[in-house]
Amino acid sequence: MAVFRCEKCGATKEGRCKPRKCPKCGEQGTMKKEE
Repeated sequence: MAVFRCEKCGATKEGRCKPRKCPKCGEQGTMKKEE
């Protein structure tokens, strides 16, 4: 499991694959993997 953070609103989401869009702000392509 990895954690992905939205570069726009800062929301985080756990998952196996990168979300297409942010679950909070709905912006596409902003989810980046947290190291």
